[in-house]
Amino acid sequence: MYARKSMSEIVVQPLEEQFLDGFHLVRSLTYNNGDPIPPERRGIESPGMRSFIARSGDKVLGVCTVLDMTATRGQALLPCAGVAGVAVLPEMRKSGVGSAMMSWLVNHLRETGTPLSSLYAFREPFYRRFGYEIAGRRLKFSCPTHRWPKIRSDLPVYRLTPNDWEQLIDCYSAFAHSRSGLNVRTQSQWQRVLGENRQLTIYAVGQPVEAYAVVSHQTQFWSTDHTSEIAWSTRRGYDGILEMLGGLAINKEGLSWFEPSDGPFYNHYMDAGIDVKLERPIMFRVTDVETSLRSLRPDPVAVGEFVAFIEDRTVHSNNGSWHVRFGDGDVHVEKVSDDHEWDFKMSVQSFAQAFLGEPGLADLAGQGSIDISTPKALQSALSLMPTQSTYCMDFF
Repeated sequence: MYARKSMSEIVVQPLEEQFLDGFHLVRSLTYNNGDPIPPERRGIESPGMRSFIARSGDKVLGVCTVLDMTATRGQALLPCAGVAGVAVLPEMRKSGVGSAMMSWLVNHLRETGTPLSSLYAFREPFYRRFGYEIAGRRLKFSCPTHRWPKIRSDLPVYRLTPNDWEQLIDCYSAFAHSRSGLNVRTQSQWQRVLGENRQLTIYAVGQPVEAYAVVSHQTQFWSTDHTSEIAWSTRRGYDGILEMLGGLAINKEGLSWFEPSDGPFYNHYMDAGIDVKLERPIMFRVTDVETSLRSLRPDPVAVGEFVAFIEDRTVHSNNGSWHVRFGDGDVHVEKVSDDHEWDFKMSVQSFAQAFLGEPGLADLAGQGSIDISTPKALQSALSLMPTQSTYCMDFF
């Protein structure tokens, strides 16, 4: 029997070799049905991945892993930590281990130069306590074959393999920079996405690629098959890949796939009998307010300033008033005294949403999520952080 420890006795740190067995025990009990982790998955480090533990003495109580990513905010790029594999020993849950680990982690990410973080939550309310909030809308469409839109496209269609990932980069990059929150993938991340434990086929339209779809072919007839990824750089590319997918659906009940909220299907091809729902929301957290704002790339003709008060109970260096000025494509940020008059005030959760753009500042203001003393300054902030569809196609 192991006595529960108070939070003051819990140490959170990067994973070290001496704690490897304890790390994998927690992962086994949480994610592997209690079965031992295979030797090939027991390394202490992987490219672009960092692991952490919460311990008391020599006993590992909790674990988590961070994937080093790069997220878009329109044309801007920010280092982003994808938090995954958060787990606590079953007998130690509800004892403060998870809270201690997450509080330490968001501060550690800030201190190590990662201004943005994202995760898929097992329960969103838990992660809101540490400054995370849902941003963006992932729409899952399920379209019966007989409702598939009739589209004619003259773009060439061809088949690729996961080894051809470099041919997708330009299309994916255009898709990612038109939105916020998407990971600009490295080679190893492309291989991770396309190297699942199943055979994947990539269909592309246009030369160079204007749209593509990643498909796992199912041999069963009259099933509803899922397309794991669709991206496009042009509207004609989108229509071309949709026509191609319609051909795949001929001997199926239908197809399902994900799109961001600004995808064309809902506004142009929706029909009775097609199901659409929100699924697998992603949460974001700004760990460094100053660096995140400095990273933005506003329109060179945009000029403005505002003072925003950000409430952050976990990363105390974020908490307070920030004076932001921008012009000629540059952003200047400085912290001012707390008694400085602010133009608007929001939680760090709402700031993450406004920073990425969905929901945007105007929507948050309409919902009463922002305290506003200077409406004109809010419009200025919108010039710097315009409303923008937020999305992520990487699951972790």
